[in-house]
Amino acid sequence: MFVQSGQEVIVPAFLGGAEMAFWKYILAFIFIKYEECSSFPQEPTISILNTIPHHEKLQELIKILEGCGLKDVQSLKRSYLKKGNATCNDGSPAGYYFRKSHGSKRWIVFLEGGWYCYDSTSCHTRWSRMKHLMSSKQWADVRNIGGLLSPNPEDNPFWWNANHVFIPYCTSDAWSGRRQAPLLVKDGTQFTFMGAIIVEQVIRELLQLGLGNASSLILAGSSAGGAGVMLNLESVQLQLQSYPNILVRGISDSGWFLDRTPYPSHEDPMASVETVKKGMIMWQGQIPQSCKKHYVSESWRCFFGYRLYPTLTAPLFVFQWLFDEAQMTADNVGAPVTKQQWDYIHKMGDSLRSTFENVTSVFAPACISHSVLTKKYWQLLRIDDVSLPQALRCWELATQDNETGLYQMHRMMADSPRNRRKHRRKHGNMRNNTKETSNNRLRKKNRRNRNKLRKNKQNGKKGKFHKGDTLRSSRQVEKGCNRKLVERCSWPQCNLSCPKLHNPFTGEEMDFIELLKSIGLDMKSVANALGMDIQTLNNMDHKELLNLLTQQAKK
Repeated sequence: MFVQSGQEVIVPAFLGGAEMAFWKYILAFIFIKYEECSSFPQEPTISILNTIPHHEKLQELIKILEGCGLKDVQSLKRSYLKKGNATCNDGSPAGYYFRKSHGSKRWIVFLEGGWYCYDSTSCHTRWSRMKHLMSSKQWADVRNIGGLLSPNPEDNPFWWNANHVFIPYCTSDAWSGRRQAPLLVKDGTQFTFMGAIIVEQVIRELLQLGLGNASSLILAGSSAGGAGVMLNLESVQLQLQSYPNILVRGISDSGWFLDRTPYPSHEDPMASVETVKKGMIMWQGQIPQSCKKHYVSESWRCFFGYRLYPTLTAPLFVFQWLFDEAQMTADNVGAPVTKQQWDYIHKMGDSLRSTFENVTSVFAPACISHSVLTKKYWQLLRIDDVSLPQALRCWELATQDNETGLYQMHRMMADSPRNRRKHRRKHGNMRNNTKETSNNRLRKKNRRNRNKLRKNKQNGKKGKFHKGDTLRSSRQVEKGCNRKLVERCSWPQCNLSCPKLHNPFTGEEMDFIELLKSIGLDMKSVANALGMDIQTLNNMDHKELLNLLTQQAKK
């Protein structure tokens, strides 16, 4: 039980530990926000919790609270920056959308994506076609974002009750710009580029709204926002260094681009290495200092994740489609139709896969798509029967900082790409200075954990972590769940959970046989390789054929 607003709230005894925490949060939220609501029953724990069937409790509470404005509370509310000079491209005020959680010390700040412009011509074209990505003048009062920012436990099982912040993208600079002086483009239009300044000023303002008391901050983003996460993670970490209670981490979604040779084409490429070079100068782009030291004469290379990643000290989780549509656009290959295009894309997948060799936390399915974190289907995506939210939760547990003392520094750096081995050695040296009795207890506990995990593995069970579990051993976390999942199958769309692919000409969903033919495969050769005739292959169920091809690829 717990006390809120002078009343004692009793949670039914039949609820387990996780459910208990869930309902305590719900009840605390109710009393804080709706204590004066006339439509709410006088004795909620008796009239609702003890009389309504268990699986209907949440739905009934939602119905009761709808009249009190619950739907409005669930939406992210717009707030323009109150201090500072950060603006969108057109000079309109920058800002963010915010939903406060009274029961959580976890914060998620999300950077929206939307490509970029890199010179006078491209920025003028962007302004004429996509003003909503360069101005805040038409921002709605509230927004509802799904996926990682959803307040619905069914859609967002692990972070539904975190403090959610969504920063709209309106600077066209991959969140890197520090250009405050207006730049004159065509027709007398002037633009500034202050993406990095906006991130800095939003974080500063959030400190006054409760972020200062947080236990963790996840800086997340998709597409250009994913690139922005990697470009700003170091500066946010430095900005919050006087708040040792806040563990800063990052999630980059579909922002892991490659600086490879574009596909040969008669058309001018929309984006390439050269456009990044031009844009960086125009934006006065912010380059993380640790990366800049490695590329003194070619600092533009720090805009590419696989080059920037080794210099980061904050934990980073990377999500990347192996056949990313934005990478195809950047490489000038477009929607794949010919065998030559498919050959190029296949090599792109191989190149992406190779860049993940030294990445400690990654989820890379063999799908043709772009971005995922705010999509409704984000938790349906799986690799080796592990969903994306599960992999992210595993990473969060492996890098969380809910303990103090001996293991605090070790676990903070456990997922750091640059300092992983260094801090493991430090941890070993520090351990020798502890009392022998504590050392023995830890060894025995770790031995029990290893034996338990080994036994579960032999019995075909997966390791699980619960709220009360001790996570002192990073090796225990690594064995208990998987946070590095890179698709082994090299076929585009070979993952059964991939988003549906559509024909670029008709817009209709593509049959898998049609997809294989467009790649340029000889279906008779495929049938022979699978030990069947062509008629059987053509009549085979999509899932059955996909399983066969996946099994062949894994051999």
